[in-house]
Amino acid sequence: MIVEEPNAPRAERFTTLVDLGLAAWAKRWGLYVAIAAVSVGIEFAAAILARYDALTALIVASCIDGFATAFVSIDVAARFSGTERSANDVARAALARWPVVGLLLVLVSFLEAMVLPSIFGSVEDTFYGALILPALVAFGVFGIAPVVASIDTSLPVPALPLYSLYRSIVCARAWPNLGRLTIAGAMVAVPLMLQELLQQWMTARGFAAGPASFWGSVPVDALCVAPFQAFFTYLYLDFTVREQRR
Repeated sequence: MIVEEPNAPRAERFTTLVDLGLAAWAKRWGLYVAIAAVSVGIEFAAAILARYDALTALIVASCIDGFATAFVSIDVAARFSGTERSANDVARAALARWPVVGLLLVLVSFLEAMVLPSIFGSVEDTFYGALILPALVAFGVFGIAPVVASIDTSLPVPALPLYSLYRSIVCARAWPNLGRLTIAGAMVAVPLMLQELLQQWMTARGFAAGPASFWGSVPVDALCVAPFQAFFTYLYLDFTVREQRR
């Protein structure tokens, strides 16, 4: 495990965490793809009923993603501790955390929507590029918060949404962590850029704004939840272990 090599170069540790996240996703990739397909189906039904209302789509997507998010983090935390839990056992634990993780993801989604123009917006939105790096750090921090909400047992569940945000900000205060969170935020920005490009491509080919927004973003988001959550879980666990060694 990478945390057992505290003197390893930071770049090597980071790439190892990426590899661990992908390996954890690969262990149950069929299940994660099935969850993604079900999520897209539910969100499509909600989009039709809400006539592709953007606010409704954001809230529904966050709530639906809450289960997969909790499932992945709980599964990775078990692997990290050296124990193997069955899919049914992990699913039961994820169901218990689903409401609080879903609530947190709604909050995080609103925060991300506020930060997004600082990366993909106009020259004025990015303040001539000066806001891009801080925005990437913010996306890295936002990626840590759902992990905390999924696996933390130090506080009562109702306190976890706000505590998760606080804990993720604390992680960013350590200088070495700040660099890795920036890179993690840049990784998150890649599928977001893909979503923007797909939406523009569909709109240019005659899709209405609502369907273009849905099909350009929701499937990509659903497929990316599990691998990114696995990576962020390993990243947070690595942070906590190193924090304890200081």
